[in-house]
Amino acid sequence: MAIDEDDLVVSIDSDDEVSRAERSFREMAENEDLEWVRSVSMGLIIVGSLLGLWFGILLFSASPEDVLNSALFTSDEQESVNGQVLSALDEANLTGGEPVENVQITILELNGQSTLHETSTNRDGRFSLIDIPSESLILQATYPGNHTLHITFNPGDQADLLLTLSPGDGIIEEDWRRNSHLDDAVLLASIISGFTVISALLGLIGAAEIKRGQHYRRCQYLCGFALFSRGGIFIGPLLILAGMGMLSGTKHQFADVESDED
Repeated sequence: MAIDEDDLVVSIDSDDEVSRAERSFREMAENEDLEWVRSVSMGLIIVGSLLGLWFGILLFSASPEDVLNSALFTSDEQESVNGQVLSALDEANLTGGEPVENVQITILELNGQSTLHETSTNRDGRFSLIDIPSESLILQATYPGNHTLHITFNPGDQADLLLTLSPGDGIIEEDWRRNSHLDDAVLLASIISGFTVISALLGLIGAAEIKRGQHYRRCQYLCGFALFSRGGIFIGPLLILAGMGMLSGTKHQFADVESDED
């Protein structure tokens, strides 16, 4: 039986069309089945990014004083404070440098309130206080006819405090705390806060890209940067990472992946 060549070509073309139709239908069904997965992944990434955004805003709004007064920087330990008070040197008269007795020594909080820790110097100009909280405080030294000293210090930083009284009125304020690099720490915290907020915003942009369904790789890159938002320390990144994992199973729904496969 002779087979018409035109009929054979038509038959092959019909089979190809049927195959393409079946493949399109199957891909459409798979896409519909995975649509909820993409929605869940988008939701996880949004929640994780919002946690990071909240964390970054908290870092921006935190006061350095509040941070220093928090349990992270304070301690229940107590220290002894010892020292000596001497008179100021007078080079013209070649006097001074002698111990001063009965100098009133008072420990104040940074806001000026008394801590009820006080004493006075002995005949050798020495003083000693015990059970002083290990936090930033002010040591006040007062003596009639001399400047009042306000020394900001951290108990335990120095084994022995050497104070010098000079004649006059008013208050002399000095900060004897060791260089804590607080300015550098605040700057670093600001940089970290900004990076955290930017990372969280990139995660939200990535979630919007997931909704659009156009660029799969761009979504993954944006969400990858969002991992640095550190919302809830590790909760936010885990949510974003879970969303990225689920998103990888729906990449065929993105236009750029379909075009590459075609």
